[in-house]
Amino acid sequence: MNDKIQHFIAGFGLSILGLIFLPLILLGFMFGIGKELYDKITGKGVVDWKDMIATFGGAVLASVIVMVII
Repeated sequence: MNDKIQHFIAGFGLSILGLIFLPLILLGFMFGIGKELYDKITGKGVVDWKDMIATFGGAVLASVIVMVII
């Protein structure tokens, strides 16, 4: 599976948890930033701002869905 699609799905999945508890809607955004910081600090991954943007894209879509439903 394409790396960007995985980031999009992770951001979406984490932020859709806002349906359960509204503050969790920020989880996808926090993960996007945290994952890239982790990659930079540890050197275990490749820092790619496009990955963070893809994660944010999923989080934004989930946020819109949560706001429409709630």
